Amino acid sequence: MVEATLFFSPHQDDETLSMGNAIIEHVEKSDTHVILCTDGSKSIIRKVLDDGGTCSYHIKDIHKYSLPEEEFSKDRDEEFKDSCKEMGVKESNIHIEENRAHDGELSKEKAKEIILKYLDKYPNARVKTVTPYKASGIHEDHRALGEAALELYEEGKIKDLRFYVEPYDYNDFTKVNPNVEVWKVLNSQENKLLNAMNAYKKWNPENGQYAIGYHSVKSHFDELKENKIQYVHTP
Repeated sequence: MVEATLFFSPHQDDETLSMGNAIIEHVEKSDTHVILCTDGSKSIIRKVLDDGGTCSYHIKDIHKYSLPEEEFSKDRDEEFKDSCKEMGVKESNIHIEENRAHDGELSKEKAKEIILKYLDKYPNARVKTVTPYKASGIHEDHRALGEAALELYEEGKIKDLRFYVEPYDYNDFTKVNPNVEVWKVLNSQENKLLNAMNAYKKWNPENGQYAIGYHSVKSHFDELKENKIQYVHTP
């Protein structure tokens, strides 16, 4: 029986920016699942896309796309699914958790509930998620997910756990925890990562594609395109 690997992502784009290299490699050797834990509805980019909004992505363009939270979240979900598919994840293994939290409201208890739900389906699965440790500020959804996984590991409910450090926080992180391994995408798999990133850059408003991920963290996508490096550590 092929072992399962579970990647838990707090928001749409975290799976690619923080864990993409690992997802691509694990797809080839395990039953790899990616689980989205929040709806991503509170991103400031929803207002950037609204009437009269501007951004650094479309410097000369005035946005006129007023999206209700539900539609905005749905469009973000499509970016997430497209990105996972580009990394080789089977469509049946891409999970938009039905009991996910609203953006900014993921508690440690809710995160544990989600993780345990998938561990019940895939006992002894390897678990991957974002680190709960930071030298500076951390999004509370990220902290909750990381802390939930750490507690379940300490309780013996997760047997194999890895944490991923957001590349943009790497320098601050190593000031307090230097024990981080570099995970560089293999040359043969580079195009998969680039295509996964491009899923967040699609701009076709008439078709519901607003490049939300790229609008949100353009510099992070640009940096990953240049370096294609991600960072992982043990509990």
